[in-house]
Amino acid sequence: MSRKHRRYQLVDGEVIFADESGDLGLSEVSMEKHPYYTIGFVHCNNPSQLRKSLKRLLKKLHERKRYPRDIHELKFYLPRNKMVEMLGYSEDEFDKYSRELPHVRKQAIDVINKNANMVFAAVLDKKRAYDSWNSERLGNFVFAQTLLINVMPDVSARYTPYVVYDRGRLSAAQTRDFEHYVSNKEQYLESVELKEYRGSLPGLQEISSHIEPGIWAADMVAGAASCKYTHNDGSYVEKLGPKYKERLFWK
Repeated sequence: MSRKHRRYQLVDGEVIFADESGDLGLSEVSMEKHPYYTIGFVHCNNPSQLRKSLKRLLKKLHERKRYPRDIHELKFYLPRNKMVEMLGYSEDEFDKYSRELPHVRKQAIDVINKNANMVFAAVLDKKRAYDSWNSERLGNFVFAQTLLINVMPDVSARYTPYVVYDRGRLSAAQTRDFEHYVSNKEQYLESVELKEYRGSLPGLQEISSHIEPGIWAADMVAGAASCKYTHNDGSYVEKLGPKYKERLFWK
């Protein structure tokens, strides 16, 4: 079955959701516009209530006209280009919905606090990235290193959880390489006795974010970390409370 038509079945048990904020471009322009790249991880023992609550919140925001009806997922940052250039929103309409975002973020974070077991953010300071690495290798390293070294040892799971991340991050070929990369790194950590959790990851699943509300939660975590470092506004990270942890690449 092709990647495009692969059916996705929602994971009901242990799951870690992941999503990113910013971009991995290493050009001078990208460094100036997006100096930090962040990945949010959200762990749930049972994600059903998280999904239900976020869907309910999105529906309420649409009904009260506090969030654009053509955006079918909750996002920390609204996609300006998509709204204005593809969906036909005016700049005034975009600005109006952007002013609502602090309210939207607070409500979404409240849902995360009630339903997630742990949240974690990886923050990459791109100015400190290795010159010899390309953006794909850099992204794979930050994702895998954070997941296997920081997130998994903190997950108190009876069974090793699935990891679900947003489709579209990589091409089909790059996705296969990424999944092999994570698997190989896990095997390497075990061989050198640095693996600090039992079991092996049962697999990584990619899914379009509008289908999986758990990815909306991960986007909120990634966005909160991005806001802290890019805009010097740590208020959303503070709202995530004691469940929130982070790692900065590289201090």
